[in-house]
Amino acid sequence: MAQPPQVAAGAPARAGRGTDRQRSRAPGARLRERCPGGGVGVGCTHPATVSDTPAAGRSHRPVPVGRTSGTPLPYDGSVPEVTPPDDVDRVLADTTLLGRSGFSSGADVYERARPGYSDDSVTHLVDSLGIGPGSRVLDVASGTGKLTRSLVAVGATCIAAEPSASMRTSFARAVPDVVQVGADAVHLPFAGASFDAVTVAQAFHWFATTDALAEFARVLRPGGGLALIWNERDESDPLVAELTRISKWDLHQPYPVGRDFGAVIDASGCFGPVTRTRFRFTQQLDRTAFVEQVASRSYIVVLPEDRRRAILDDVAALAAGHGEPLGLPYLVDLFCARAR
Repeated sequence: MAQPPQVAAGAPARAGRGTDRQRSRAPGARLRERCPGGGVGVGCTHPATVSDTPAAGRSHRPVPVGRTSGTPLPYDGSVPEVTPPDDVDRVLADTTLLGRSGFSSGADVYERARPGYSDDSVTHLVDSLGIGPGSRVLDVASGTGKLTRSLVAVGATCIAAEPSASMRTSFARAVPDVVQVGADAVHLPFAGASFDAVTVAQAFHWFATTDALAEFARVLRPGGGLALIWNERDESDPLVAELTRISKWDLHQPYPVGRDFGAVIDASGCFGPVTRTRFRFTQQLDRTAFVEQVASRSYIVVLPEDRRRAILDDVAALAAGHGEPLGLPYLVDLFCARAR
């Protein structure tokens, strides 16, 4: 069980989101360390491949990662790229399908509108896991690289694993110096003990299973660090509460906000004591970006156009009643642990 969360307040979001719609920083600095060998570093010419026995009952195709740019690698286990309108209610009722279909498009909107991670939360993460120059970090379900760029900025040598082709394309533009692989959380194409840390930002709820945690432990060196982090809107705020209602977030959220994922980590038996820490920040948005942060949500992406437009029109009307910038307060929820 995770320890009771500590709450810190007030730090701005660490971003690199590349848009004038939000107050943010430019993308992170270029990688300062290259892998000396072993196939998991940018610029390394030694291909990394999956170990012969990554997990019982699964077989993986070796995937080389010795590349020097963010060009996405192919993904063998493809995800649905289009959700037929007739299937949308089935997708909304199935978390696995929603996680796959909801991010098959719209990555550019996600990149523009979603916040990065606050400076204090990133500092706590890297300090807790001992991440610094030369640390080998695997960012799982990396999306458009919201967390990855902050890890690069502290000197880590990062690899990004992301199953969505749309997300990988956007990532390559935002964080061009980081190697990507097309892979999901339970099929990581790396040998055992390849990384010093594994991070998952805004995504573990899609695959919160013992299989995924066992796979993370497999690719970590003994004592390597795991960090799971979320930005969660503070629903005690009146604007956020109204946004939740009209956007139907309360009906379609993929996990209960504030869930204790420390219990899931503990149950895997793969990691030591879990620490949980919370931080606060406020994202500043103009009205267009305010609507886009709703448009980027998975359940909105899969809706037929008429249902999607009805919700987004209501969100635009809410934004029109407020001056710019609109402040959305967030709680950052961070879980850290070490591999046994």
